[in-house]
Amino acid sequence: MTTMTTDNVAQRERVEYWADVVSRNVRPMRIEPSRRVPLQGMVTARAIGDVTVAEVSGCGIHAHHTSGEVARTREHRYAVCVNIDGDARINRRGKQFILQRGDGFVTDSRDEYSLDLERPWRHLVVSLPTRLIDDRLARPEQVGTGVLRNHPLVRLWANNLTNGFALASTFSPPGASLFTRHCVELLAQAVDEQDRNRLTPSPAWRDAMYRDACRVIAFRFGDPNLAPDHIARELDISTRSLSRLFAAHNETVMRRVFDVRVRHAMTLLAAPAGHRSVTEIAFACGFNDSSHFGRAFAVRVQCTPSEWRRRNQQDS
Repeated sequence: MTTMTTDNVAQRERVEYWADVVSRNVRPMRIEPSRRVPLQGMVTARAIGDVTVAEVSGCGIHAHHTSGEVARTREHRYAVCVNIDGDARINRRGKQFILQRGDGFVTDSRDEYSLDLERPWRHLVVSLPTRLIDDRLARPEQVGTGVLRNHPLVRLWANNLTNGFALASTFSPPGASLFTRHCVELLAQAVDEQDRNRLTPSPAWRDAMYRDACRVIAFRFGDPNLAPDHIARELDISTRSLSRLFAAHNETVMRRVFDVRVRHAMTLLAAPAGHRSVTEIAFACGFNDSSHFGRAFAVRVQCTPSEWRRRNQQDS
């Protein structure tokens, strides 16, 4: 185990020292100190077989991987990270990603990006040759295009990395090799599955998935527990992808659910008198209580359910 820290380094020398530490343990980066927070950093690195897992923490740091650093990189590698704690932001390919606790993210030495690490943060990082991951993916260009979040394989991979770091000194050589293999395989599978959950550029695919989601809602609107995650699971896509499908049509998933429920209630309320009470119709259409039903109905129809029933039965 090797530990390197800025604690005993003079403040005026910390930028150069930290740039050297990061370059040797992760990859070359251009370091800029914060103007508001003193630069602090610490790396604890542990070898596990052929790979090194490092716990990196600090604050008051802005790190940049520019075209200059890309050109100086001898062997291109992925830096695969877990955000254990704190506040960190990645700026990459014109987008900013705000990391949450437990998020996984991958940076590619072939890309330009920057890290805003001004507030205290702590990451676990493992550096892997790009070929180890790319060879296992259908679309390797998708690596590093987003944050790995809210996926069971991401959690499993993060736990594997965390436990491997804690138990590094106890591994036998075969155990260390098994850890590396699991780390690579879990990461590749998580990236591949998350990529499948992103919307593709195909308008036909988006339209088909949107129609399928609407059909699920039309069949299951009477279920009071129907929620976006249930619909996404039935379609085998992420909840975020489902939300984007509906956003493209200027609506939300739950707005569509309530619209369908209210339309069906309008039909039942217009049926001959004495068939069902307003409360019975509310429950039949997926509402948990009649007051919620009344509010949702009034927003969409501009009258109460009872007024709608009275008006339509008089007309008939």
